[in-house]
Amino acid sequence: MNGCLCRFLVVLVLLLPLSVRSEIIALDSAEGAVRFQRLADTRSALSLLSHLETEIYLTFCGPASLATALNSLGVREPSPAAFFPYRRLTQDSLFTEQNLRIKPFAAVQSSGLTLEQLAAFARNLGVETQALHADNLELAGLRERLLLALREPNTRVLVNYSRIPLGQEGDGHISPVAGYDEASDSLLVLDVARYKYPPVWIAMSSLVAAMQRVDPDAGRPRGLLFLKRKEQP
Repeated sequence: MNGCLCRFLVVLVLLLPLSVRSEIIALDSAEGAVRFQRLADTRSALSLLSHLETEIYLTFCGPASLATALNSLGVREPSPAAFFPYRRLTQDSLFTEQNLRIKPFAAVQSSGLTLEQLAAFARNLGVETQALHADNLELAGLRERLLLALREPNTRVLVNYSRIPLGQEGDGHISPVAGYDEASDSLLVLDVARYKYPPVWIAMSSLVAAMQRVDPDAGRPRGLLFLKRKEQP
């Protein structure tokens, strides 16, 4: 089979789940755009979209999501020397001496980060964190927590979930959450594997089920990470 045709068919296979599963709606679809327009405040979502990273390795969803969230909060250090005098946190530069002690770069390349490891990386970069595992989540309470967090300009939310219950390729993954649409009870997830999937709206119940799958590296269900920029003195 022609190589170009093979690549085209692969793209079609990857995008099919977004068109045939009603609980997953692409942001750039007509329905996805309507949901975005219904957001009460789009500033945080637009900030995240403006800073959205593509993971530099297949296992770097955690670093890519963290860099996206912190840059959107204005946390731009440590910035690579190559960018001087401009400041921007990168997936590489967040591997500070402290964070390398949590998990070395090569180990993250091999197996990624658990929810707790990602939280520790974020704390070492100067933000307040709260990790919630799916075995401690109750759906009604979760909606309330997410609504409060998504309305707070100094707060960002990352979701750690399995792709398997969503019918997507792969398993464990981390990406930023950019918004909640009450009418469809869905969350806007900005997939950092941008070469594979676009930003999508995922039904709350489906995403909770995806978070409930156990992360074998952590021995616990996946969940959410809340990040809050500390108040400046």
